[in-house]
Amino acid sequence: MRRLLSRLDRRGIGAVEFALIAPVLLLLLFSMYDVANAMWRSTRLEMAARAGAQYAYAKPQDTAGITNTVLGQLSGWQNVTVSSPQMTCKCDNGAAIDCTAGSCLMGSTLQAPIGYISIVVTQPFQSISPFSSYLLLSRPTLSGRVELRLH
Repeated sequence: MRRLLSRLDRRGIGAVEFALIAPVLLLLLFSMYDVANAMWRSTRLEMAARAGAQYAYAKPQDTAGITNTVLGQLSGWQNVTVSSPQMTCKCDNGAAIDCTAGSCLMGSTLQAPIGYISIVVTQPFQSISPFSSYLLLSRPTLSGRVELRLH
């Protein structure tokens, strides 16, 4: 018993402490990587949606061109989904209205509705750490969304 309590026989304590702490540190490291990766991917998806919006500003009816512009910004990415760009019209007060036959009554004058186009880009997210799936539970699918006022 004296040998166990003596100072000379404590050589392996550092290795035991490291063996106990290392899995926790690795779990935290992988979780931080997952959170940072999810934030970076969300930012890239939003940037790609903005590039599609810039294309849509010049050619709002070219949905294939908008989609190709978005996907071109994310070349090499897998499982990216670009929803079909949606054209909507609203009045100045925010009320939705038909784009072709509608008109907005502002005071005593009729005005043309304001056109908006929405671009949504999504990608499912796979975490490498089981702990980060709890942190990112509300966002298993990452997305970037842009709504552009056309006129």
